Amino acid sequence: MTDQRPHDAALVVPCFNVAEHLPSFLASVAALDGFDRTQVILVDDGSTDGTHELLAGFAGRHPHVQLITQPNKGPGAARNRGLREVRAGHVAFADADDVLVPDGLSAMLASARRNDADLVVADFTNVPLRPYGRWKRCFGAGDRCVGSITDHPDLVFSASVWNKLFSVPFLRRTKAAFPEGVLFEDAWFSVPALLSARRVNLLDRPVYVYRQRGDGSSIMDSLRRNAGNYRDHLDLNLHLLDLGTRHGPEVRRLMERYAALTYLGFLRRLPEAPPDLDVAALLPDVHRLYQGIRDDVLREFVTSRRDAALQTAAKAGSLGDRLAAPRPLPLEGSRPADGEWRELPLNPAVTAQGLPPRYRLDGDRVELGGTVATVDGRGFGSRWTSSTTPISAVLDTAVSPARTHRGVALLQTLPASTLNVATLQISEGGVLTLSLPRMEVLPGWVDLSAMTWPLPEPVPAG
Repeated sequence: MTDQRPHDAALVVPCFNVAEHLPSFLASVAALDGFDRTQVILVDDGSTDGTHELLAGFAGRHPHVQLITQPNKGPGAARNRGLREVRAGHVAFADADDVLVPDGLSAMLASARRNDADLVVADFTNVPLRPYGRWKRCFGAGDRCVGSITDHPDLVFSASVWNKLFSVPFLRRTKAAFPEGVLFEDAWFSVPALLSARRVNLLDRPVYVYRQRGDGSSIMDSLRRNAGNYRDHLDLNLHLLDLGTRHGPEVRRLMERYAALTYLGFLRRLPEAPPDLDVAALLPDVHRLYQGIRDDVLREFVTSRRDAALQTAAKAGSLGDRLAAPRPLPLEGSRPADGEWRELPLNPAVTAQGLPPRYRLDGDRVELGGTVATVDGRGFGSRWTSSTTPISAVLDTAVSPARTHRGVALLQTLPASTLNVATLQISEGGVLTLSLPRMEVLPGWVDLSAMTWPLPEPVPAG
């Protein structure tokens, strides 16, 4: 039985085989400020593990909670089903393996009501803690109203739905719906909404706790292990490029940036793609995608020579040839002798002045030398990097065994950022690993000479 009282907001939750996580999630729903005035719509998407019983028990205890049961159709279909039942002026979405912050929904609602915003975008927390993309740069300066997403171009990378509150009349007016039968349905829904909204409010506080599953079974955890994701994300990016064209040249550039960054990880993995992925069938549309992205946009996200080569091949239509005959990698066991200087090959995003950047080992320490800067001269590193990072970054591969495709590197260069220097750990197979402390902003040229750091004991390969 559905409660007929007016609701302040609606919360739509697709649920599929999440019995293990449901108790803590439902407890967070019940703890929401204004829970009794929230239309909670739980959609059981064909669960078989006890999820339905937990949902039914919760709905039975609360008259304003509605349970819908359907055969398994995927999260897009489940969210659409719930969206059709919304009777409130604003709607939020959540996943049943995460946790809601008690005053998060009420804070988003208050933000939306202040200036009749079509959309509120808030921060969220990851558990375990980890960096979560360029859109985080839009937070940290207080609450704001965004009149055009082109004023905050990195906001487009906030593609999830569970840190947002949507105006229901706005969704009806724009005929917003989730795609069904594909993944990345969040981006299909959220990115067009960001482009179409008259006003977007940024709420500078976390409203949601995104929990990474320990078993690696969530969609994001298995992002590039699933062959279907390569096609689904490619189709998404092609769609967004077309959408950007309809919105004009500034928005088109935003969509090119979105496609260039979000598909780069898939492009990097194509040489070691899942065995059930038909790479040959994918390549024509990969070519079409990269033909639609201008070169300066592609260069913005390059972090190694390998990135640049893969992007160039994809744009030229020769990626199949490159994948069929990859360049040979250096042999293992290539750790330099103590005191022997090794040059660090430069990525196109970095330039050298005077002596090229290089490194050498001295017992348990590593020393860097040379002077380097970004091509645009804006500084080094990223304020959103974690304390450790993969070591194929702005400086290209120096030691690269076939099993890792990694080498000596500094972090990617970004505007108004930091210089991160590194501790290097070398395995018996010659693999170098970086640990990154954070330092003050150092724009322009950076002198690497006379810098040394402890070099931990080699670790066994394997």
